[in-house]
Amino acid sequence: MKKLPLKVSEYKLVFISVVFLVIFSVGCAKKDEKEIKIGAILPLTGQAAQYGIWIQEALELAREEINKEGGINGKKLVIIYEDDQADPKIAASAMQKLITVDKTPVVFGSWASSCVLAQAPIGERTHTVIMAEAISPKIRDAGDYIFRIQPDARFYIMKLVPFVYEKMGFRKVSIFYVNNDFGLDQAKVFETEFKKLGGDILSSESFEQGSSDCKTSLIKIKEKNPEAIFVPAYTEIATILKQAKELGMKQQFLGSVPFENPDIIKVAGESAGGVLYPHHFDQDAENEVTKKYQENYLRKYGRKSEGFAALAYDGIKIITNILLKCETAKCIKSELYSIKDFPGVTGPITFDDHGDVIKPIIIKTVKNGRFVKYEQ
Repeated sequence: MKKLPLKVSEYKLVFISVVFLVIFSVGCAKKDEKEIKIGAILPLTGQAAQYGIWIQEALELAREEINKEGGINGKKLVIIYEDDQADPKIAASAMQKLITVDKTPVVFGSWASSCVLAQAPIGERTHTVIMAEAISPKIRDAGDYIFRIQPDARFYIMKLVPFVYEKMGFRKVSIFYVNNDFGLDQAKVFETEFKKLGGDILSSESFEQGSSDCKTSLIKIKEKNPEAIFVPAYTEIATILKQAKELGMKQQFLGSVPFENPDIIKVAGESAGGVLYPHHFDQDAENEVTKKYQENYLRKYGRKSEGFAALAYDGIKIITNILLKCETAKCIKSELYSIKDFPGVTGPITFDDHGDVIKPIIIKTVKNGRFVKYEQ
């Protein structure tokens, strides 16, 4: 069938449509030019969601502050969030999406070490900087573009062991660890370093993640009569502390960095009092940087920040300072390696030649229902 020629009014309609599309496209391009996007992969749902939400809160606080102060060279900072549910497969897919679709030169996260290790080969292959907040020692050798704002798990233990042996005077310790990469590595490092100093490990047992009844194992440990018990675990330690108290155990309990979780105190109650553990953040520090951060966090969220959020805040502030200088992943990577004693809310921050953060670790405890710096 022969096509009829367009009427004048139809030509006008086509012309207007084309002009609108051009203007819209230019407008979108201009909008994109005024934004700097970075990605964030976090466990925002699932069992580890609490940690991811804390981190997201700090990232959002920092983002709002940065944009309120004029952004990055006049450009608005945008953070694109992906929920990995602490699942490595989901994290890998999210990493691919942020790189190929969103074109982000930097990805913050994840919190779960297994997720970071799934993201790392993708980041390395595509030259995309990853700023992880995870503690597995395996991340140290994950690649040249892989950095982390949280210290290596071993770094915490290297602070705890001398404290236990030299300051507390303990010579006989038992270990009761969660049966995964985190717990196993913490147990091995503690045992190795404690024996180097001359201490004895009376027993070393594991329990499955999520366990709710550990009395049988605790009875075995009690029979060994250790002076202290090291429990690298997650929230399971709350139940362990309650059951130990029910069994009349008087030993000094030692935790690892995940011990600082308000839910543990809620569940364990008085049983959590006096537990000693290594950590990277003193929420009551009197320096101006930390005080201002806590005031702003409290104003926005109605409570003070815990340690995982504080690390995230430091991480995004460091990335922002670098983005003021350059926006390519290669340049960002180079600038990260040059960071020395950055004044963070968690203390001075430096990155070593493997992209691992070097920062102060302190010993903390629970006193009057609060996580506080230990004062001997």
